[in-house]
Amino acid sequence: DSTDQTTSDAAKMLKIFQDIKKKIEKGGDKKKDEKRSEGDSSVKEEEDVKETETFNSELDKNEKDTRRFLVHLSTDKPIYKPGEKVYIRGVLLNGFDRRPFDRNGEKEASQEDKSNLNSASISLQILSPSGDEVFSVKLNPYDYSSSSVASAYWEIPEEQSGGDYKVRLFDWKHPNIATSEREFNIRAFRNPRVKTQIKFQKKGYGAGETATASLNVKRAEGDVPLNASITATARVDGKQVFSKGGLRVDSNGDLSVSFPLPSEITEGDGTLSFTIEDGGVIENASQTIPILLKKMDVRVYPEGGDLIAGISNRFYVEAFTKSGDPADITADVRVKGTKEIVGSVSTVHEGRGKSKFVPKKDQEYELVVRKPSGIINTIPFPKVQSNGIALSSHKDAYQHDEEISLRLTSPKDLNKVRVVLYKLDLPISESNFKLKANQPTRVNLKTSSEVSGVLRVTVYSDELAVSERIVFKHPKNSLKIKVNGDKQSYAPGGSVQLSVTVTDQDDKPIKAHLGVTVTDDSVLEMVEKRKQVPRLPEMALLESEVDHLHDCQFYFDPNESDNNLSIDLLLGTQGWRRFVLVDEGKRVSVEPKKVEEDKLNRLKAKNDYVPQPRIFFKRMMDFEVDDRNEMMAPAGCMILNEEEGVPLDLSSAPMQLDSPVPVEAVALPPPPPQLQPQPQAAPPPPPPLDDGCPPPPPPHFAQKIALAPPEMMAEQRDMIMMEEDMFCEAECIPFYDEEPSEPSQPQLREFAFVSKKNPNERTDFTETIYWNACVLTDDNGKAQVKFDLNDSVTSFKAWVDGFSKDAHLGSASFVLESREPFYIEPKCPLEVSSGDLIRLPLAIVNNLDSNAKGELLLNLEGKGLSFSSDKDLSLKIPFDIERDKRERKTIDLRVENCREKSKVQIAASSSDSRVKENVTRSIQIVPSGFPFQLCASGVLNPDTEVNHSFVIPKELIEGTIKTGINFYPSTVSKLSEAIKSLNQTPCGCFEQTSMTSYPLVMALQYLLSQTGMDQETIDSCRKNLEDGYKRLVGYECKSGGFDWFGTDPGHEALTAYGLMQFTEMKKVIEVDSGMIERTKNWLMSRRDGKGGFERNSLALDNFGGAPQEHTDAYITWALTEAGMETQFEVEHLLKHATAKKDAYISALACICLYRHNRVEEARKWGRKLAELQKEKGSIEDEQTSITRSYGSSLIVEATALTVLGWLSDKEQTFLEPLNNALKFLNGSCKGGNFGSTQATLLALKAIVEYDKLYAVLPANGTFHVTINGKHSSKLEIEKGKNTLSFEDLGAHLKTGNNTIVLRMEKGFKMPYSVAIDFNCVKGDSSDQCKVKLHAKLNDTKLKEGTTSEVQVVVQNQSAESLPMTIAVIGIPGGLEVRVDKLKELVKGGVIDYYETLGRRVALYWRYFAEKEKKTVLLDVVAAVPGTYTGPASSAYLYYTNEHVCWVEGLRAEVV
Repeated sequence: DSTDQTTSDAAKMLKIFQDIKKKIEKGGDKKKDEKRSEGDSSVKEEEDVKETETFNSELDKNEKDTRRFLVHLSTDKPIYKPGEKVYIRGVLLNGFDRRPFDRNGEKEASQEDKSNLNSASISLQILSPSGDEVFSVKLNPYDYSSSSVASAYWEIPEEQSGGDYKVRLFDWKHPNIATSEREFNIRAFRNPRVKTQIKFQKKGYGAGETATASLNVKRAEGDVPLNASITATARVDGKQVFSKGGLRVDSNGDLSVSFPLPSEITEGDGTLSFTIEDGGVIENASQTIPILLKKMDVRVYPEGGDLIAGISNRFYVEAFTKSGDPADITADVRVKGTKEIVGSVSTVHEGRGKSKFVPKKDQEYELVVRKPSGIINTIPFPKVQSNGIALSSHKDAYQHDEEISLRLTSPKDLNKVRVVLYKLDLPISESNFKLKANQPTRVNLKTSSEVSGVLRVTVYSDELAVSERIVFKHPKNSLKIKVNGDKQSYAPGGSVQLSVTVTDQDDKPIKAHLGVTVTDDSVLEMVEKRKQVPRLPEMALLESEVDHLHDCQFYFDPNESDNNLSIDLLLGTQGWRRFVLVDEGKRVSVEPKKVEEDKLNRLKAKNDYVPQPRIFFKRMMDFEVDDRNEMMAPAGCMILNEEEGVPLDLSSAPMQLDSPVPVEAVALPPPPPQLQPQPQAAPPPPPPLDDGCPPPPPPHFAQKIALAPPEMMAEQRDMIMMEEDMFCEAECIPFYDEEPSEPSQPQLREFAFVSKKNPNERTDFTETIYWNACVLTDDNGKAQVKFDLNDSVTSFKAWVDGFSKDAHLGSASFVLESREPFYIEPKCPLEVSSGDLIRLPLAIVNNLDSNAKGELLLNLEGKGLSFSSDKDLSLKIPFDIERDKRERKTIDLRVENCREKSKVQIAASSSDSRVKENVTRSIQIVPSGFPFQLCASGVLNPDTEVNHSFVIPKELIEGTIKTGINFYPSTVSKLSEAIKSLNQTPCGCFEQTSMTSYPLVMALQYLLSQTGMDQETIDSCRKNLEDGYKRLVGYECKSGGFDWFGTDPGHEALTAYGLMQFTEMKKVIEVDSGMIERTKNWLMSRRDGKGGFERNSLALDNFGGAPQEHTDAYITWALTEAGMETQFEVEHLLKHATAKKDAYISALACICLYRHNRVEEARKWGRKLAELQKEKGSIEDEQTSITRSYGSSLIVEATALTVLGWLSDKEQTFLEPLNNALKFLNGSCKGGNFGSTQATLLALKAIVEYDKLYAVLPANGTFHVTINGKHSSKLEIEKGKNTLSFEDLGAHLKTGNNTIVLRMEKGFKMPYSVAIDFNCVKGDSSDQCKVKLHAKLNDTKLKEGTTSEVQVVVQNQSAESLPMTIAVIGIPGGLEVRVDKLKELVKGGVIDYYETLGRRVALYWRYFAEKEKKTVLLDVVAAVPGTYTGPASSAYLYYTNEHVCWVEGLRAEVV
């Protein structure tokens, strides 16, 4: 093979096929030609055998000719608390044979491999639940390519909100290294004192059925609580339906419980909870009951893809609950429209099952769910085909030395059938033969024992793909890993030495690269076992080949007898991988839709080069673009009209795709170090042929070769086009047109906890105590690691998994127990409010061989807590506990009015030297009641004073009042205050990310426009802006434009907003010109030809839901500011401005006219706006805005836009109204906030532009503040300081009337703000809030360890649709929210997104229909005894957060 080394895999495989074909052709002779002409079939059979043998022989020489690398990501644990570190490991393995890359010259690593990986540019990102990048770092490629392992860490900020995050690792430069992701969760939580797992006997129950579940319980330190008393409770739709106490576990920690479900169930929200009382410890274990009502999501997959008439067909099913979890069913196959049953099927693992039946021609079939009862919808089977090939595998899975055995049956004679076995799209075996009608034919495909994992079988008839499935072949080699500790048991803070021994499958020592993690097992067991993350063998062998992998530990467990069956069910429900059926018996591939090839190379996923967007039809179920960017329908899934529920006939409506970008069938060179793609206009669609179908495209291979038999690839493969009705909705994987500029992080290879423990003091509870990304064993397969334990009395799980240079994979675990003979464990609430009463439980455990007697000494450190019985900060309590007993003491703590974090220290001492214990825990305290803020702001001139009056209501909660009096000597200081305010706003979407970076653009522009500015400030601002820019580009959609969360389709108005920011940003930092051009061109392509712009029908929220004329005006403004030719659109804008008489639209028209140098027309509109100005300086004649805001936010937006228009007049025509407007804008600032995010942004933009023109020189001076005529304070003006702030003066304010006088002595004209924050017993909801909130706790008095629900109802009170709406629900301190239930609410579509913020849960909806009501049940657990009041709950529209509906804080008593 003389092909150049830069030749792509696709072109190399094509050459292999061509060489094989030439060799076969040369082997012919005249006698065989004569026999062939006489119709002698033996000649053809002989040639088929020879061709197959030659094919396989040649392929054996090239089967390793692939360099597609997969990165298998893992984190040290699944759940983190704010402030902890996330340790990240990525293992790079060849996707074909799972061999690592080794810089040191392993034989399988080609020179090209080394060159590619040595120059790799590997980046790591952390993405928030909404897709916002919160952290990124560039890794060291040398370390990565030397051991085939990448490693990094991220320290979670203390203020980080909770939710589901992702770590993503990708190589921006080399397309052969696939992007990889791993999810983890951030939240505040208590480490439970027991480890629990709940498992239902079935994964689905109907109304009236009996549910059965098992519970496994172990103490945190590892032993079984044999004497624990357990109570099981079931709740359905907010009501208790079952309770049974006095349960005990067996010697393994197991128990089972059965209970009847109600005969009538309305919503199907059910929870089974167990209260475990183990001496001094009470804990809860809860799980959602898989209740199935009326309708189910069930998918049917005929094996091979089609149902063939008259032949026994095997089919697979997969069933889901409403939250997307697997569901167990028993169902019948019925002839549609009759009662005739022709087969049945039951699910056996993860909601999957299989069966078979013989379909008849021209009959339709449906699946009828028999169990659980009450399911009314039927699931249609695909249409029965009269022609085709039924394909089935003889075995569920194959051993390494077995041939792949298949059975093929056809209702007709077929003379040319080819079966090809693929690995990663590379053919590895082939067989050619004939099929006789209705005669099953067995085909065995030989493969090398080195080839294993998921393999694809595709059957071709007359060079057309007709059947396909994937099969699994177990690997020949494996690693046996044994882990042992140097002791049987350890003490907190003790030293540990773990020994690891590794052998191959024949028990011979072997060198291996191992990842080692040691983590608190009580945290790991907080995740349901079936949802725990896979280890390296499962990742490499299965995860990269399937859509979702759960219960991953089951598939390769040698103790499970049905794991091969489960593997078959998993693979049998993956659907077709390559093709989509477009007419009778014909499948064709689909090319990517107008995406530049160099970006496709960087947007790869799973085992190929491109991502996995999902494609949706209007009112249709999902087609998919698979991992090779080819469109597919899940095999055998009938595509239904969602409204009518009837099959859609695709053959009668040919699909039309935009013309694909042709890719020549030649070698593709590796991408250059820095790619600068030039935008290219898409070629016009080709004219249709006479039959109405589009012509075939030029020959292409698109970096993959196995779309069809090799001889026909370039000549006979048809293309289809995608209808305009379709749009791609896909996760956006950020890409860069040049190397990312994030800082490089030294790779952290090892973390070993070192105890700083003082004798008998337990203060450090770090959960991950050892982590090593790559431990190398010696020639004897041995390695040792050393570390210390933390101060927890618990068990730790050591996970070890790894690989060898010869593709051996393995994993193992080992449990370490950390015990203390005598210890105390306080059970603290995570957060409490002022006024709460905590009945703090103290578990006292005596594992000594004799009684323990002494006294507990409790000390309180910090402010905010006091003992109810004693005002002192210490308390003594006697104890006398028998040997091997556990007891509980309860201490009453009152929570005082305090904003500071308080620390509780509990110590135990005794004259008996054996009883020494000291443990420290912390409690967060926040004010109770409703938050209020009184504000005033303006501009203070030298040697003048201003007087402000404030009325503080008598319902004030004592101790909560706080002041903030600030002066802003520079524009930068005001921008800094705004950024601080915006950072406190919930949500992490494109606009919120932009809101924290756009003010930085303004700040940097201002700094660079002034002389004498501090260079350090400029550099810091530029650095922060560059970081924000990198996050923003991640929201670009693949089909063009930008979206809230980076998913297709793009939002036209939101894209316009982004374009304005990027245009401004380019003036001060380096911005990708190609991205700006793409964005401008995409927006221009959305023009409707009438002066307006098209809007995607799904862009109904926020920006996308504004009236058409406002959307047109806003986009026209953005394109005009970007320098595009928009005269035609401006004329359209002027017509609307004249007709609507809307100040918002008029201001945009004024700005656009100035930009087009139409000065006189612009002044005409400027004068009209001046006539609308009120005495206070505001512009108030507007209907709405691009964000559909109203009230004060809308007024600020219109006024700010008007200021920007007036500032555009070079002759200062509007100086007087301009100054009045600026006075109004400065006076609208409340703690850096001007209202909604858009109002704040536009106000800042106007103020900055004004200050650029009318900046005031600074001068020395003094500020004076007087409160209520008594207290006075002063503050000197400090040169170079951004914000001048007085100390907190809240102690000098009182309920009723208060007066604050501000005076400046000398100095210079300067903006100021006064804010008084406090909490009151009663709330003050806005009459203008368009949503109403109701929050209710179903049970206000709960027993510790039980569950209840918070019922949340949010209703749109208006007769119009609403944009993004947020409800923030405050949870009482002694309760804890079930985070698993929150995830289920997102998966089930009940909410769009959630965040946890301390005790508050923020629920997000992107859209509310008119008068729509949404109801949500939040599961809560009664965790800590006491009486608690939660923070006030609130609901508001994202863009008008000044209008809030407040609800009193929920109250709960836990007993």
